[in-house]
Amino acid sequence: MTQAHSDASGVPDLPDVPASTVHLLQRDAPDPLHLQISGQLRELIATRAWPPHHRVVPEMMLAKQLGVARGTLRKAVKALVDEGLLVQVQGRGTFVTSRGFSGPVEHDMLSLAEAMSSHGIRVNTQVLDRELVAASPRMLRLLELPEQAATRLHRLERLRTAEDSPVAYFVNYVREDLCLELDNDRLACRSLYELIENVVGQRIAAGQRSFEARAAEPDMAERLEVPVGSPLQYFEQVTYLDDGRAVELSEVWVRSDRVRLTSMVTRAQESAARPVG
Repeated sequence: MTQAHSDASGVPDLPDVPASTVHLLQRDAPDPLHLQISGQLRELIATRAWPPHHRVVPEMMLAKQLGVARGTLRKAVKALVDEGLLVQVQGRGTFVTSRGFSGPVEHDMLSLAEAMSSHGIRVNTQVLDRELVAASPRMLRLLELPEQAATRLHRLERLRTAEDSPVAYFVNYVREDLCLELDNDRLACRSLYELIENVVGQRIAAGQRSFEARAAEPDMAERLEVPVGSPLQYFEQVTYLDDGRAVELSEVWVRSDRVRLTSMVTRAQESAARPVG
């Protein structure tokens, strides 16, 4: 049974880390413990076991629950702070941010092709280029791999069209150590995430996206058949498997005049009714 803790301010700490999280840590695995821990804590945030604005139990207590040194835990927590999933407030503790995962991300939210097809739009995908590349230091950080890891990634360039007109350009990086083979023919007609799941044998459970507006540079304007300087929707995404490992990093440019990205937001129910007055 989990317990909750609170300080003098009355702000409750999060429940203790589930025993299943501790059991998933593999001390003899090639992945460092701090990367395993950050993956498991990210899963707690993704599933809302650690909801937004809740306070993480103190460092000493959390390290004891996980059976690891405080230095190891600090590295794991720092990775989530750098990602914007946790925030550390001096004198108060560590909190889950409001920009944390809203929950497990299903395929209809991850795959633009599937979302468009579900609305009766005829979608085609052209694989423009495919090669194996060495992961850069930034890619290693985003994919939560050791800094010195000799990791190779499948780099895929794809153009997606709808009704014979370009709508989105993708550059995907997929971990070769998790996904040895990706077939070009299947990439052209099936969701990349579906292919990854079939090869790895695990479900893609969550994704973290960051959005921004960008003006079309000459090369991107040519690919998407828009005037130079046209507004594009750009997002970067890291996708995670059921076990918390990052498997794929993607960059996507979307034509703003062809596709509108929308999301549904909800307001969580308060645990207690507000006083009337």
